[in-house]
Amino acid sequence: MILDDIVSCSHRRVSSLPDSFPSSTHVPISLREAILQARNNAVIAELKFASPSRGIIREKQQPADISEDMILGGCCALSILTEPDFFHGCPDTIPAIRNSVNVPILRKDFIVNEHQLDETKSLGADAVLLISSVLGNETGHFVKEAQKRGLEPLLEVHTRKEAKQAMDSGAEVVGINNRDLRTFRTDLSTTKNIAPMLKDAGLTVVSASGMVWPCDIRSLHRYADGFLIGSSIMSSNNPRKRVEGFVYA
Repeated sequence: MILDDIVSCSHRRVSSLPDSFPSSTHVPISLREAILQARNNAVIAELKFASPSRGIIREKQQPADISEDMILGGCCALSILTEPDFFHGCPDTIPAIRNSVNVPILRKDFIVNEHQLDETKSLGADAVLLISSVLGNETGHFVKEAQKRGLEPLLEVHTRKEAKQAMDSGAEVVGINNRDLRTFRTDLSTTKNIAPMLKDAGLTVVSASGMVWPCDIRSLHRYADGFLIGSSIMSSNNPRKRVEGFVYA
């Protein structure tokens, strides 16, 4: 399966990481607060240049330029996809834009080793994606290790079983991935089915993947506090206008 290939590549990347990383002077910005304090729809706009399901989404351009467009469009945070082999991402994108943006940055990757959390902190990210289906029984441990480093974990789930695990993990922000990472099929009803139990537990819910039009946001508005959107923004000829459409849907 493609997910297994991605995870295998992540383990190989870990083996090539340096033993230690320089300290970051960045003062963390809370992703959760940015979501909850958003005046309009809380959109986390994602820099994603490719994916296994779509291939090339957008030709590479200066990350600072497209980040600025997204922020001008009203996004409350940025998600930077740093996985290189399948998504054409790069960890260096985060420090490249860190000093020029004033919104939280979520590092989105396939985290499989604690050393990647050290790397994430050094890059200047505020939050880190942790994927329940990848981490399994170690999910709670990785949530705590991220928090120890001053990183805010966004814990991704796709099933009700994973959602129950998330409720016991200590994570405050849970992302519901509408895309099944094993088949790459997308179904927005995934958020509708899972969100109520998470919100009843007092957790902040982010719906991720599969949102193409503002009407998708409107249909999910009462289920989620925030929306993580990548492909439909990155494939647009005018990312700023596309972000605005979601923010003011």
